[in-house]
Amino acid sequence: MKIDTRPLVSGSELAPQRSAHAAPVAPSDPVVGLPPVREPGAPRNAVGHSLRGELEGLAHAGGVEPSLFCGSRPVQILEDILERILPSLDLEGETRTLAMALLREEIDTRQALDRQRVEVGE
Repeated sequence: MKIDTRPLVSGSELAPQRSAHAAPVAPSDPVVGLPPVREPGAPRNAVGHSLRGELEGLAHAGGVEPSLFCGSRPVQILEDILERILPSLDLEGETRTLAMALLREEIDTRQALDRQRVEVGE
């Protein structure tokens, strides 16, 4: 067994040196992008901190602008998916057929709803 004869290094010599340009960060400053940390001793399923609480909060969301779901843009997106994206995916025949039928049905439904809106608006 070999014995190391070098002198021991103290902890202060191992500590990182602070730069004059670096500003100290207070430990209470939250890190942007991280979810809030649950306080020790707090229940795991506190209101708003569980998946169920978040889903219930979304269910009670404010009014949604109906114009987001009407018009030609959603239909254009669905047609683009049907014509360009779906054919490029590596899907089995039955899966591809089912996906295409689903997209066509959604396009037809949206177009029928748009026609009804136009008729009611006249």
